[in-house]
Amino acid sequence: MKRSYNGDTDGTQPDRRAILKTGALGLTSIVGGTGLASAVSNGKSPRGSDVQTVTASCGAAISEAQRREAQRRAVRDFERRNGYSPDAIPASEQRSNGGEVVAYAYGFDANGVARSYVGIAGEDTTTPKAQSGRAEALIHKRFDSRVAELSSAIEASERRATTMAGGTVSGTDNMQQTYSQKLEYAKDPYGVAGATFYWFEDTLDSTDGDVHSFHSPAGFEPGTQAFGSGYENEWGRVFHRWNKSEMGNTDVDYGQWKPYGTQGGSSSTAYSLSVTAGWMTAQVSAGISWSYSQPNVEVVDESSAYNEYNQWQLKVNGGDDTRENFVGFQPSSAASMNWYDPEMDRRNICENEVKGQFIDDGSSHWLSSTSMFYKVPA
Repeated sequence: MKRSYNGDTDGTQPDRRAILKTGALGLTSIVGGTGLASAVSNGKSPRGSDVQTVTASCGAAISEAQRREAQRRAVRDFERRNGYSPDAIPASEQRSNGGEVVAYAYGFDANGVARSYVGIAGEDTTTPKAQSGRAEALIHKRFDSRVAELSSAIEASERRATTMAGGTVSGTDNMQQTYSQKLEYAKDPYGVAGATFYWFEDTLDSTDGDVHSFHSPAGFEPGTQAFGSGYENEWGRVFHRWNKSEMGNTDVDYGQWKPYGTQGGSSSTAYSLSVTAGWMTAQVSAGISWSYSQPNVEVVDESSAYNEYNQWQLKVNGGDDTRENFVGFQPSSAASMNWYDPEMDRRNICENEVKGQFIDDGSSHWLSSTSMFYKVPA
């Protein structure tokens, strides 16, 4: 059980609002390293579960019930290996426009952090050349390597007895990773829209509430690259809809982003961001600055803390290199809300969406996949 802090403070215990503005912001603003959280010791070396997988082919889809069963198998395997169960199962429910889940993997690392892969495929059957199932074949071709990535991360956690942040985030003071989900949505002949959603929570153990954060590196691979078609990048979006939370008292922080992927041109823009936490986190300071040359890509921050959501648009303004090759960016956000009790039933925490638009000689098509992230008792 979490312990509850009263209103008195002696300067040793930060509150969840302080973490939202300091520790969580430090998490979301520092990209490129590894965040670590201490593992819980039970007197023996903890072990992760096997990665549980499900695939579907020939136009069939993997149901939500099948994905939940894979999650339960991972829980049972984790229990068998360690003698105890995770407090809750973090997962997501998928919804896509014109695509179905055809590959799924789920497992727990040695510290009970859940990791998953979701592969979604769709074909435009109105176009004869797209009836070959190339999108499904693309996802299945990549699936073995995605499962191997999950297995490697689980094995690494066993050796180090720590929780890794996926190799993408550092400065995770007072935060620990709960879940990571890699998602790829391929649709022939348009392209691939994907993201990896890293879900973090604060470590305050307070029944006063929780702070959650999502770091969502997103990428867009046009049909020119994925399928040899004429479809090119137009724009991409990432949404963090904290207003979909079922926990109550949601308070949203302004998010951050950093570009990556294909770059071009010579115009350089520099960004810097730093956090000095002060007495509430024992004078911990964290920060980073970066510069990049990417004039053909513009990021528009469309977030609204008042309306409890964060969203960003990546606009491709021109240039064959950026339109015909992979582009991406790395948005993050954080929010505080009421505490989740593991004895509760399922509770939605945040809805994330990755969306990309691809164009070919005046014709346009967009791909959208929504993930409702939730917790349910193990």
